[in-house]
Amino acid sequence: MLRKRIIFLSLSCLIIVIPFFMGMVFPKKVIDKRVKKTEINIETKPNLEIHEGHVSQKEETLPVKQGGKTVAIISLSEPVMVVQAEQEEEWGYYQFPSIGKANDGTLIVGWQMNADSHKSYGKVSERKRIPMMSKDKGKTWKKRDKNYNELRGVNKTRLKDGRILTILTPASKDIKSYKTFPKPVGQKGNMSFYFVDDLPTELQGVYIQKGEESIHGKIIDNGLLRYSIDGSMPITWWGNIKELSDGSMVAGIYPCYYLNEIGEVSPSQIRFYKSTDGGHNWLLLGKVPFKNSIQLPKNNWVNKNGDYEEPTFEVLSDGTYVCVMRTGMVSPMLESFSYDEGKTWSEPKEISPNGVDPSLKLLKNGVLTLVSGRPGIQIRFSLDGTGRNWTEPIDMMPFMKEDGSYEMNVSCGYPAIIEDSKNSFLIVYSDFNTKNNNDETRKAILIRRVEVKKKSM
Repeated sequence: MLRKRIIFLSLSCLIIVIPFFMGMVFPKKVIDKRVKKTEINIETKPNLEIHEGHVSQKEETLPVKQGGKTVAIISLSEPVMVVQAEQEEEWGYYQFPSIGKANDGTLIVGWQMNADSHKSYGKVSERKRIPMMSKDKGKTWKKRDKNYNELRGVNKTRLKDGRILTILTPASKDIKSYKTFPKPVGQKGNMSFYFVDDLPTELQGVYIQKGEESIHGKIIDNGLLRYSIDGSMPITWWGNIKELSDGSMVAGIYPCYYLNEIGEVSPSQIRFYKSTDGGHNWLLLGKVPFKNSIQLPKNNWVNKNGDYEEPTFEVLSDGTYVCVMRTGMVSPMLESFSYDEGKTWSEPKEISPNGVDPSLKLLKNGVLTLVSGRPGIQIRFSLDGTGRNWTEPIDMMPFMKEDGSYEMNVSCGYPAIIEDSKNSFLIVYSDFNTKNNNDETRKAILIRRVEVKKKSM
């Protein structure tokens, strides 16, 4: 018995002493095993289950791996608060941020202070809102002074001549205010549809501001419909515009509704238009075809409604057009390509399990950047600039729960970006979970600088 006790005590001492000894003699190995390196990878196949990528909420540097090798380095700055709500806010307020840049480099950030409704289109904010400005590339912010316009980034294009072209959304019109009004040709819920060409002149076309010039442009697209909601008609023509080398402009637009073969209103399409006269006339160029079926993630929150919405497109270095679009509340983003300057488009393919309000930006270093949201805010990169292969997402905030479900109310999911340098851009986004000095949760608009540098192989 005594021998067994001696053996047991000897083993116990070894169990205690050996780890201590190893820690003293080989401290580097022990520390290395406790530190897990953070990295993201280029996806060989899109992960179509709702998931978080790498969650980044601090200044950090991440390697991008492909086949086990580092192919790029991504650096993210510490998030900087642009503005924070003083009280609890309903949906629509302190949301949908935008960013612009003045000629002297001053950054201007705006956000919405209205309800998220067609009744708010074209109206001044319900509550006073002064956009914020920064003269040090986003490090510090103060209220914009009167020397700077708002320069909001949504639906705006800086032309080669320096002027800013803006797609305007006027205030919605009460159709009962017109003495005569055409009968609707289709119905979807509380939406009534009319042929655009039959509407009163002021309800047709698109309203554009180009520098100091105001334009009421004509849309040349036979069969295009425009809708009213409960008797109020918004004049919507949303998307982004690219100015080509010859001065013409191409626009990727939604919503675009039409009657189908059996006389029913089809889901909203993504259509492309071209103007060769400075925005006065927009001729139909092409459309993105509908995909036969969309693979919905198992944990999607709301099934897709059939509409293609919120397109973003970019012209790549070889002249290829690439378009990414939203398909629903929480359902896959789709990607389509055109090799003939927007006339025909490939059948879209899923590239992510979720995403609204995507924005594409081709940096001068050849990297194609994609930001989107809901739930949360995601950034992805196509390092070769083709849009064919994307990295895993980098998330600006966590949204997954322990039970595998996810939290929707962490951000409005509508980020905005602007180029900062050859290798970098600035991203602004809403965060609903920031704390004020009293430890109260309040909505806020945050900004970060993101840099991506490819490594030579």
